[in-house]
Amino acid sequence: MSFEDLRVGQQAGFETQVTEADIDGFAGVSGDVSPLHLDDGFARSRGFAGRVAHGAYLTALVSRLVGVHLPGENCLLQSVSMQFRRPVAAGARLAVTGTVDQVSEAVRSAVIKVAVQDLTSGETAATGKATVGFTEPPAGSDV
Repeated sequence: MSFEDLRVGQQAGFETQVTEADIDGFAGVSGDVSPLHLDDGFARSRGFAGRVAHGAYLTALVSRLVGVHLPGENCLLQSVSMQFRRPVAAGARLAVTGTVDQVSEAVRSAVIKVAVQDLTSGETAATGKATVGFTEPPAGSDV
């Protein structure tokens, strides 16, 4: 979708399941190897239901939302602000949704309000806002 296609109130989203392999992979990429994320026994000893997904992993799902679903391939993520409200355990099914909150013609950007809902528990795991700008193909390009 292009900048001109955006309207305040537009929504999009996707569902995904957080797997232990996702958490392991994110730990490998990020270097955050805290036992809270990688050791089920450790996480349970701290009162969690099991291994906890990284907060930055949830933020990466917001990157997927804006890069693929709303507004999609023509955008460039400029900033993200997240509030983590509840831990997400391995195995949880999530709904990641975004709603266009603001559109700025002056700087060709948009603010997307985001929410990560844990469908397993029914609780909101995270909320936030993402600001996106837009890319344009080179002049004379068909892309």
